[in-house]
Amino acid sequence: MGKQRIVDLSYSIRGDMMVYPGMSRPVIEWLKRVNQEGSNVSRITLEAHTGTHIDAPKHFIDEGKPIDELNLNRLIGKAVLFRVKDEPRGQRISLQEVKSAGVEIREGDIFLLDTGIYRFFERPEFNRFFPVPTEELLKWLIAKGIKAYGTDACSVDPVEETKRSNHHLMLGEGIPIIENLCNLEKLPEKRPFTFFAIPLKIEKAEASPCRAFAILE
Repeated sequence: MGKQRIVDLSYSIRGDMMVYPGMSRPVIEWLKRVNQEGSNVSRITLEAHTGTHIDAPKHFIDEGKPIDELNLNRLIGKAVLFRVKDEPRGQRISLQEVKSAGVEIREGDIFLLDTGIYRFFERPEFNRFFPVPTEELLKWLIAKGIKAYGTDACSVDPVEETKRSNHHLMLGEGIPIIENLCNLEKLPEKRPFTFFAIPLKIEKAEASPCRAFAILE
């Protein structure tokens, strides 16, 4: 067996980090410090959709599963990646583009979309020009039997799209969505690898920050 390599796909949570439009930034407070109380203790206040995070079906489907009831098997397993070659400009990624790239999707795979928008993190373009999948592509992925969908973008719907159609489509099928992934450029195209996205077990929550990573053989 070859040597394994772990690729961290998560953003660090910081008090000044970029967040989705309208969201609050995390607040990180020191309650105790070693030089005064003898230990370091902090308190973190943050929204469930902060940084690299998982949307559970309950995010848009009220009767959908919350994050603590998601089967972790949906968030761990073989993944395949499609990489957008063009510069991010808010375009829709079509089914034909994915098929033409020769991406092979099998039942139970986790599909990752590398839009390239991560290169603009902490810049205004990050929340404006991220590519999103077309409805046709998502319906094809659903029919293929994917168990989770991940992207480096902050959403699967354009910011101005108030109906959040793609969220409703995927979450309505019970498929969790992992958003704000990073370092996808370090992952191989077409060749499967093992992906993990581990959420906090927050009772009845619609989402959770997560630590996402991949293991390459």
